[in-house]
Amino acid sequence: MKKIVLILTLLTSLQSFAQQDPVYSLYMFNPLGVNPAYAGSREVLSGVLIHRSQWVGFDGAPTTQAFAVNSPLKNKSMGVGLQIINDAIGPRNVLTATGTYAYRLKIGRGKLAFGLKGGIQNYSYDWAKIEYKDEQDEIPNNAAGSFIIPTFDFGIYYNTNTFYAGVAIDHLNQAQYKVSSSLSTEDNPAKVYSHLTATVGKAFVLNSNLVLKSSALIRGDGQGNGNIDLNGSVLIKQTFLAGLTLTTRNSIIVLTEFNINKNFRVGYAYDHNFSDLTSTAGSGSHEIFIGYDLSLFKSKVISPRYF
Repeated sequence: MKKIVLILTLLTSLQSFAQQDPVYSLYMFNPLGVNPAYAGSREVLSGVLIHRSQWVGFDGAPTTQAFAVNSPLKNKSMGVGLQIINDAIGPRNVLTATGTYAYRLKIGRGKLAFGLKGGIQNYSYDWAKIEYKDEQDEIPNNAAGSFIIPTFDFGIYYNTNTFYAGVAIDHLNQAQYKVSSSLSTEDNPAKVYSHLTATVGKAFVLNSNLVLKSSALIRGDGQGNGNIDLNGSVLIKQTFLAGLTLTTRNSIIVLTEFNINKNFRVGYAYDHNFSDLTSTAGSGSHEIFIGYDLSLFKSKVISPRYF
C-alpha cells in the first residue's frame, strides 16, 4: 500500500516538474536559449556549450547541459539556429531538441527580429533511482516510462551594438500528456505551461578599455510563479568581464567571462543560495560555458558588439 501511495504522489508531482524549464546563471551568454528571435543577431556563426550543476552536494539535484548554435544567412535578413538541452532532476530527465528561424528587419541603428522555434521534448522518468531508508518502500524497477511532446516558442528581439530588448513566450502549444505506471490504476494528467520572458540590456562605453554592462531578465508563467534577475558587469580591454547578478530566487550570482581570442571565449558562474537549502547544498551552484564565433561572410562593419 505504501508503494502505491508513494508512486501516485511522485507521479502527481511530475506535473510541477514539467512546468520548470532549466534555470541559467549565464543567460546573457546564450540569448538563443531565452528568445528564438535572437538567431543571427551576433552577425556570425556562434556556438555555445553550457554545463550547470545546481545545489552541489544535494542528492538528485538538477544538472543541465546545453548546446546552441545560430547564424545569419547570407543576406543577413534571416537567421537560423539549433539547440539541444539535457536537463535532469531526481528521477526525471528531459531531452529537448529545437530548430529556430528568425526574420530580421533593419530599423534605425539596429535590427528588429521575429523568431519561431519548434521541436520536441522527450520526458523520461525512473523512480527506481530514488534511494529509500526502508527497503520495503522501494518502487520496482519497472516503475519507469517516457513520452515525447512537441513544443513551440515565439519571440521578438531588437538590438544595436550597445543595446537589446526582447520578449518571448515558450511552450505556446501547452502540450498535455498523461503519465502511467504499473503501480497505478489511473493515468495522471499534466501539461507544460507557457512562460513569458522579457529581457533588456545596455552597454555603456566609457572608453576603448572600459565598458559597463547591465541587463535584466523577468520571467513568469501566469500561475503566480516567476523570477527577476538583475545583472551588472564590467568589461576590461574587450577581454575580461566580471559581474554580479541579484535574483528573486534567494540567490546571488558571481560571474566572469574571458575572451581568449576573437573566436574563443569561456565563462563561469557561481550561484549562492540564501534559502534553508544552503545548509544541505553548501557548495551552491556552478555553471561553465565555452563559446566559439566564426565569421562566415565578409562585413563592412567592424565596430565592436557587446551583446
